[in-house]
Amino acid sequence: MANFCSECALYDSNGTPKWGDEHYCSKKGKYLKPTTSACSSFVKNNAKEGYQRAGCYITTIVCNILGYPDDCNLLVTLRDFRENYLKQNSEYLPLLIEYDQIGPIISDNIVNDPDAKITAIENTRNFLIPCVEAIKAGNLDKAIEIYKSLVLLLKLKYALLRTPIDYTISEPLETLGKGRIRTAPIN
Repeated sequence: MANFCSECALYDSNGTPKWGDEHYCSKKGKYLKPTTSACSSFVKNNAKEGYQRAGCYITTIVCNILGYPDDCNLLVTLRDFRENYLKQNSEYLPLLIEYDQIGPIISDNIVNDPDAKITAIENTRNFLIPCVEAIKAGNLDKAIEIYKSLVLLLKLKYALLRTPIDYTISEPLETLGKGRIRTAPIN
């Protein structure tokens, strides 16, 4: 049985449609019809646990806006940092949990920002490149502080400071840090 974009967690069927019924795909970085055949990045939308995988975060959105490939040095370095440093240190668990919950919301705001390209350029120049440089220089604490500053700035810009973060979720560590959209209210 074929899978369609409308069944994928990476497809924002609740967002504002474009051209009638087309919605945003965070993997492809463009609007697609719900009946489009799913790509190899298909993730079944399963919201039973109150979360669904979002598959995209600030850095990926920024790189998509600027036309960078998914395997660019910036994204590869940041993903490696998440997988091989943040996930290996339990003290960063709250950071990864927040990343999962606020990241997709911020990403959606960037995509819908009329100045998305300017925001992407500023975030890349002022935060993402310095963060990657700090990682490559071995200054991992500085990289984390740069990342936190980026998130705080974007929370302020998009009025998200009061967005609740549920730090009680119990997700396996290996699944954290990849972005999830809350589909059930926080009690």
